[in-house]
Amino acid sequence: MKSKQILGSALAGCVALLVPLATAAAEDNGKQDEGKQDSPVQTIPPLPPSTAQWHAAPEARRPAMPLRRFVAKRSGNFAGQSMKYTVVAEDTAIPDALGTPKGSIFSFSYMKDMPAGSQRPVMFIFNGGPGSASIWLHMGVLGPRKAAFNDVNPAQVPPFRTVENPDSVLAEADLVFIDPIGTGFSRYWGEGGPADFYGTEQDAASVVRFIEIWLRKHHRWNSPRFVLGESYGTTRAALLSRRLMGGVLDGSLKGISLNGVILVGGDGGLSRPEGNAKFLTTFTTMAATAWYHGLVDKTGRDFDSFIGEADAFAQNDLVPALDRWDHLDAAERARLAKADASFTGLKTDYLLAKGLRVMPSDYATEVLKDKGENVGFYDSRYVLPAQNSLGDPVADDGAMGQYTAAFVGAFNSYVRDDLGIDIDDDYVNIDFVNVNFPFQRPGTTPKGDPLPGEDSGADLAAAMRRNPDLRLMSIQGWFDMFGAVGNAKYGIAQRHLPTDRVVQKSYWSGHMAYVGDAGIQMASDLKEFIRTASKGRQP
Repeated sequence: MKSKQILGSALAGCVALLVPLATAAAEDNGKQDEGKQDSPVQTIPPLPPSTAQWHAAPEARRPAMPLRRFVAKRSGNFAGQSMKYTVVAEDTAIPDALGTPKGSIFSFSYMKDMPAGSQRPVMFIFNGGPGSASIWLHMGVLGPRKAAFNDVNPAQVPPFRTVENPDSVLAEADLVFIDPIGTGFSRYWGEGGPADFYGTEQDAASVVRFIEIWLRKHHRWNSPRFVLGESYGTTRAALLSRRLMGGVLDGSLKGISLNGVILVGGDGGLSRPEGNAKFLTTFTTMAATAWYHGLVDKTGRDFDSFIGEADAFAQNDLVPALDRWDHLDAAERARLAKADASFTGLKTDYLLAKGLRVMPSDYATEVLKDKGENVGFYDSRYVLPAQNSLGDPVADDGAMGQYTAAFVGAFNSYVRDDLGIDIDDDYVNIDFVNVNFPFQRPGTTPKGDPLPGEDSGADLAAAMRRNPDLRLMSIQGWFDMFGAVGNAKYGIAQRHLPTDRVVQKSYWSGHMAYVGDAGIQMASDLKEFIRTASKGRQP
């Protein structure tokens, strides 16, 4: 493991990929090295001894585990209607191609009590990482209970609690929260090991197997089907859209079609900006941040009109100027820097020194520098002092560092004390050292593009071509510097996805686009999407 690493682009429902740091000095005019990744580029110090205490030797094996199952009957009031439902929390053994179990995925299924044979819509849900459990979506917006949480200023110490969630998507669909192997209570065991699950293809295959087994076990082959992924989970969802249906390139024809794919806090690999277009895709996120922190003139305009002006400037002025920067005179550069500053809140001297090429990692540390603060990458409304940071890209992030305690405390109390899940083992929220660090990513070209057959965005585009009933919903938060609103918008246009089957939503929130009041609107929009996509074309 190299001593320096950076966070790559696909955060978990809340955590980004960690990849080797590419170090290259920027040119005098401020151009960023073309191979440099930034979502964000944050160096972290050499991993300390405390990391090694949680590392499991990859060659070690666990004995076969007995499969666990817990059932609870509950009732609630959702969308103004009383509902009785059943919670099934259980292990599902995940076999290899010969049927030999290699581990088990632990899931939480919420199913409305219905007559036998009912085919209600079902949504399969996961967060990202890779290495993250589904705790964030489970406790944030979708489930029948959620963490009590004060947006932007959350409590950091116990007691934490859950509350009823009247906006739960359970009103429209049964919910299955999936914790991939190595997260939550899911583990490899028996003949299984890290190589069987900790890689892009291995991870996707295990979730495909889980979904197929779940549909068979619960007799739900004719239920309208949806997958919802957050952060790296958007990549997983894009991969599943192709692999669930299958074909020659997937080894077998499974025939499991989807009614809808929902991407939260990520673009699923759709966006591949080239050249200076990468400065276009994140510009409106910086502008939204400046608006929130009162760094721009709001006179005579609201947020939407301001963002529209910022987007127009980025497309019509910024990117064309960057393409010919070396040929611009000082006066034109100064004019552009002044206009840029009016949207981003950055100083013109700084912008000129950077040649207007400002990456999110630059922005997060610079925009509130005069106040001695950094804004969060996960949600730039959140801030922490710049001083005394240890450089941990998650724990020292202004947002993620403050999300975690309330979600973890509320979730563990809920599943262990309310649902009665008596498991004497840790529920793994995010595992960096055993899952994220060694995770096998797709191969890339020298330019950093995916190799043929390893492009998740292409998989999703192909799935929408093959299935003219498949609908896509893209959900992003305005203050998310990982999964910027502009990235998803750019990728959907770049892949020429059918606009009549794509819904794009942006909310007043961050990477976890459902935190705060935004969650109420997101839940409402999700339920409408499910109703529409469940209709399909009847024979």
